[in-house]
Amino acid sequence: MTMPVFFSLIQRDIRQAWRNRLDVSIGLVFFVVVAALFPLAIKPSPELLEQIGVAVIMVCGLLANLLTLNRLFEEDWADGSLLQLLLLPIPNALMVLAKMIAYYLTIGIPLSLVSLLLHTQYQLAPGLMWPIFAAIVLMMGILSALGALSSALTLGLRQAGLLMSLLHLPLCAPVLIFASRAVYSSAENGFAEWWLLGALLLGTWFFIPVAAAAALRLAVE
Repeated sequence: MTMPVFFSLIQRDIRQAWRNRLDVSIGLVFFVVVAALFPLAIKPSPELLEQIGVAVIMVCGLLANLLTLNRLFEEDWADGSLLQLLLLPIPNALMVLAKMIAYYLTIGIPLSLVSLLLHTQYQLAPGLMWPIFAAIVLMMGILSALGALSSALTLGLRQAGLLMSLLHLPLCAPVLIFASRAVYSSAENGFAEWWLLGALLLGTWFFIPVAAAAALRLAVE
C-alpha cells in the first residue's frame, strides 16, 4: 500500500508541474538569462571569464532554485490539500520525500541540462563541461532537500519568502563552495569535494524529510 501511494504522489506533482509549466520555466529562464547577461557587465577577458565562470553558473543555479521553492508546499497549503496529504496512509516523511523527488525531476534536472549550454560562453576548458554538469546535478539534489526544509519551516508565515531566503541561503553556502571546488579538483584528479557532495546528498535526503514533515504538521495545526 505504501509504495503505490508514494509513486502516485510523485506522478501527481509531476503532472501539476506540467500543467503549470510556465511557472516552472521561470527558474529555468532566470538561470539562462542571468548567466548569459553576467559577462556583459564585466571586462570581456577570456582569462577573467574562465576564472569566474564556474562560480557564476553555480550561483545562478542557487538563485534559480530559490526562486522556485514555493512550488514545494505553498500551493498544496493554499488550497487545503496539504492536510489531506498528511493524512495519507504512509509516513509523512515519505510524502515529503515524494515531493522532493518530483521537484528535483522537474526543476533540478532541467537546470543541470541547461548548464551544458553555458559552458562555452565562459571560455571554460572542454574537459570541465561534464564535471560542471555532475556538480550541478549533485548540488541541485542537495539544494532541493535544503529547500524542502526551509519551505516547510516558513510555510504560512508572514513574509515567508523573505524568511525562507534568510534561512535557505546560509545553509547553501557550503554546498556552493564544495560544488565549485569539485569542478576544478576533477582536473587535478582530486575527489575529496566529490565525496563531500555525495555525503551531503545522502545525509540531506535521509534526515530532512523527517524534519520537514514535522514542520509541516506544525504549519497545518
